[in-house]
Amino acid sequence: MKRISMFLLISALLIGFTAPALASDWDVAGKILTGIEGVRIISGGRIDPIGTMIDFVQGPRRVHEERHVYVYKEPCKRVWVPHYVWRREYIPAHVEYSQRYGKVFVEGRYIEYQVENGGHWVTKCDYDCNSRNYRERY
Repeated sequence: MKRISMFLLISALLIGFTAPALASDWDVAGKILTGIEGVRIISGGRIDPIGTMIDFVQGPRRVHEERHVYVYKEPCKRVWVPHYVWRREYIPAHVEYSQRYGKVFVEGRYIEYQVENGGHWVTKCDYDCNSRNYRERY
């Protein structure tokens, strides 16, 4: 598609320059400017010779419109972080019943398990709360 459009553009420019051999100077200038503007339109603004010349002479154009983009995200969340401690408990010797072996004697032993013992709150954010484009809303 790009090759076809470039081929059509080049052939239109060649035909446009060869035909006006007897035309006036203003007519030629108008056709040249039309061809340049056509290049800008076909390229989608990526090729802009007149705009580039204006920027070169006057300096880059300044846009007077300031845009402020604020990213509104969910506020930071408070998350409970539990503290765990290990408890050790003694289980005395006892007898258990098993379908396969019948009565089984189990020796006394210690078992260890974790138990929640208090905790603290932590504020967690998935983004930078100190960003200049961030504004929290409540």
